[in-house]
Amino acid sequence: MKQIKPSTKTKFVTQAGLLALFVGSGCSSPQPASAVEIGDADLMFDGFNQTFLVHSSYYKTSIKDEKPMGTWGGSLDIMVAEDAYERTGSAEHKALVNELCISWLQRTPPPWEWDGWNDDIAWFALALVRGYQITGNPEFLKQAQYGFDMAWKRGWDTQYNGGGIWEQQPEKTPKGEKVSKEVLSNDGLGIVACLLYQSTHEQKYLDRANQIYDWVWHNLYDSQTGQVYTGVERDGKVDKGTAVYNQGLFIDYANTIYQITGSGTHYNDAKRSIDYAKTHQTKDGIFTNSAGYLDTWADTMARGLGHFARDNRQWEDYYDLMVQNADAILKNRRTDKNITWNGWNEPTPTDDTLKSTQFAGAVAWLQFTPMTRPSDIAGIHTIVNKQNNKVVDVGDHFTNKDGILLSDLSKSQSQKWNFTQNADGSWNIVSGFSWKALDCPGGAKTSALQMVQWQTSREPNQRWLVDVQPDGSYKISNQQSGLSLERSTDGSQLIQSPWNSQAHQLWQLK
Repeated sequence: MKQIKPSTKTKFVTQAGLLALFVGSGCSSPQPASAVEIGDADLMFDGFNQTFLVHSSYYKTSIKDEKPMGTWGGSLDIMVAEDAYERTGSAEHKALVNELCISWLQRTPPPWEWDGWNDDIAWFALALVRGYQITGNPEFLKQAQYGFDMAWKRGWDTQYNGGGIWEQQPEKTPKGEKVSKEVLSNDGLGIVACLLYQSTHEQKYLDRANQIYDWVWHNLYDSQTGQVYTGVERDGKVDKGTAVYNQGLFIDYANTIYQITGSGTHYNDAKRSIDYAKTHQTKDGIFTNSAGYLDTWADTMARGLGHFARDNRQWEDYYDLMVQNADAILKNRRTDKNITWNGWNEPTPTDDTLKSTQFAGAVAWLQFTPMTRPSDIAGIHTIVNKQNNKVVDVGDHFTNKDGILLSDLSKSQSQKWNFTQNADGSWNIVSGFSWKALDCPGGAKTSALQMVQWQTSREPNQRWLVDVQPDGSYKISNQQSGLSLERSTDGSQLIQSPWNSQAHQLWQLK
C-alpha cells in the first residue's frame, strides 16, 4: 500500500516521527457537539457515497478529481461498502458491492503481474473475496483465487528470513530501494487465504494461512507486548516501527484464523494486540493521524477490533473505546458533506483535493460501532436444546442443502454458530465449520421441515428472530416462515413448527 509524497512513491512510514501535517485550503466547517446515535453509521456512509461515489460504479479520487480511485486505493474504498453491508445486510448495499467489484475488474483486469507490490494484490483479492461472500458472484472468487495464488507463487521466499512474502518483488524494486517482507503483504494475503478457505474449503488455503501466520508470529510480532512490527529486510534487520494499519490488519488476521480453528493462541494474540494499540497507538484514546501523505490510517483497525469484539462478545472491554472514537469522528466531521479525515481528533479541513481513501477509515469505524452496547446474543455460540441438551450441528458437511442435525456436545467447530445482526433487528446464524447459513428451505411454512445450510444470502429465509424467554432461554423463529426451531421427535434433527413454548422449542446459547 503506497503513500504518495511529492515526486516520490513510497510505502507507509511508521507512526513514530509522523509529522502532524494540516492539509487544508480553507477553514473547517462548524463542528457540532456529538454523541453516537441510531442513524450515524448511515449518515457517514451516505456522506461518503454522496461525496465520492460515481454512478454506483466507482469511488472517485477526490472531490475535485473525477478519475476512479485506482487499483489498491479503489479496493480500499470498495471494502467500506462491504463493511456497510456487513452491518445492514440490505439488498441495496449488496447490489452496490456487486456493481463496484464488477466495475473495478473491468478497469483492472487480470493478469496483475505488472504490479510488483504484493500488498496491492492482497487488497485486490481481499475486496473481491469479500465481494464473493456478500454477492455469491463466482467471478469475484475466481479472481481472488488468481490473485492470491499469483502472489504466493512469486512472493513466498525461503532463501531469506526463513519464509515470508515480499512486500515488493525484488526484481521489480528500483535499485537502491529497500527490499523487505512486511506485515502488509503477509497479513493481507493471510486474511485472503482464510476467506478463500471459508469460500472453497480447499485445505491448501488454510495451510498457507497458517504458514504465513506462523512466519509473521516468529518474525514480526512481539508476543509479550502485542506489538506488530513493520517488516524485515533480507539481512535480517527488523523495522520495529509501529502503525495502526499494521496492528489492525494483524488483529483481523488472528481473529479470522481463530474463528476457523478455535485456537486459543490466535484469540490471545488478537486481544493482546488490541490492548497494545489501545495503550500505545491512541492519542487520549483516539486513533488519529493527520499526516497529509497518508492515504488511510485506521480502517483495518475498525475491522479488526470490530470483528473481534462482535465475534467474541468483548464489549465490556472495548465498547467504550469504540464509542469514544465514533464520537470524535462525528464531532470533527465536515458537516457540509458528513465526511471525516484520518485526523479524528481534529476538525476535518475543507480541502477538496484530499483522497477518498483518507476518509475511508472513519466510515468503516462507524459501521462496526453499535449504537448501544450489544446483547449477549451477538457472537459465537453453541445452540443447546433445553429439553435434551443436544447441540445444533452441521456434522462434517460443507454443501448446500445438507440437513442440520442435533448431536451430543463435542465443542467442535461444527457446533459453533456466529450470530450477527441485520439492520432490521433479525439475526444471521452462520456455521463456524461450513461457513454457510442456517436456512429454512424456501421459507416454507411446512411444520416438521428439517432446516438446512446454504450459502449465506441474508434473504428472509435465512433471517431469524431470537427472543429471550423468562427463564433466560431463547425462542428462535424464522422471519419468512414464522415458525420456530425445535428438535425432531427422535432428537436427531433440527426442524420448525408452530410456537408452543415447550422445552423442545427452547434454546440456550452457550
